[in-house]
Amino acid sequence: MSSRERELWIKVLESAPLQVRRRASAYLENVKKISADEWVVLSKSGVQYHVRIVRGEVTCTCPYYALEKGYCKHICAVAANELVKLDFRLA
Repeated sequence: MSSRERELWIKVLESAPLQVRRRASAYLENVKKISADEWVVLSKSGVQYHVRIVRGEVTCTCPYYALEKGYCKHICAVAANELVKLDFRLA
């Protein structure tokens, strides 16, 4: 992970409201990276949401993000997973 990606994920978590970050913790086990810039997050109801980095911006296919409410729990779950991976590589 580049320092630019790390900064992006940190920005996501700092920008998201606390309640969204808390809800993201329930999805940490449901994140699967499918390409360099795309992840699938499985919801509790079985729906798959796609989180992507497009031109330096993080997007999600969920309704919360589509309504332009900001970073969603799926994006925060991906951010947390990616930052944890980085921490393990640095340790």
